[in-house]
Amino acid sequence: MNRLSKLSAVLLLSACGPMVSVVDAGAQVDAGTDAGVTVMPRCTQPTAVTCQDQSIQKLALRQVLSTGVINEEGTRPGEKTYLDGRGGGLMTPESYLYVRFTPQGLEKVEVTDEAALTSMDWDIAFRRFIIRLNAGVSGPSCVVGARTAAGTTFDALTAVPANLSWRTEEYFTGATCEFVADPSGIGGPNAALTSYWSYQSCVQMTGNVYVLHLRDGRFVKFEVLSYYDPAAQQVCNMTGSAPAPSGAANFRVRWAYLDATP
Repeated sequence: MNRLSKLSAVLLLSACGPMVSVVDAGAQVDAGTDAGVTVMPRCTQPTAVTCQDQSIQKLALRQVLSTGVINEEGTRPGEKTYLDGRGGGLMTPESYLYVRFTPQGLEKVEVTDEAALTSMDWDIAFRRFIIRLNAGVSGPSCVVGARTAAGTTFDALTAVPANLSWRTEEYFTGATCEFVADPSGIGGPNAALTSYWSYQSCVQMTGNVYVLHLRDGRFVKFEVLSYYDPAAQQVCNMTGSAPAPSGAANFRVRWAYLDATP
């Protein structure tokens, strides 16, 4: 893909603590009850994030808060959640939309991109086609993700599978912070959840289902339903081309807490 084509594509895409008991007030919990889940925090102190200057430059990190909103579109939290990941427009003048998982649903965290590099308050972030977890070179926390086996469906996944390959964010590597790009050739970071999409001339959904291990010790199953507006996403998935206007970066996702043992 030549430089002009890449530019066009980018514009189109445009320490452990004590045990705690958490009461789930209405969130989906696959253990079958909202009575309470005992969890142990996986990390309580931030880890210094390396390659910050490179992140600021390569990921175009901003010091302007995201104006993006989060809305629940399903009958219960996590069933279908809308997230505005447009970043203020194609040139993304705003920060990522930073979010944390709560029993009441996904909650926006008011933090700028640069401040997020030292904040443990967020779990996951969205802007344009990029989704980042708070760990590794992306943030100081310990949120990791793993893709489940091919063919795994969201509804059938009721517990954390054995032998998952957990990924932290490692899209900068080595002492020189070498950038690791996603496999599409459009220049985005090869983030832990990059395989939620594939790209030819539009962002097609793969249907991959992920398990996230959060800082508070909980597990979450997670799937991106659409990157474009739902009707446009359906056309993209079927034909490989998105209609205009497509509603790019208007995410719909679904998620639910998972039982830790199968």
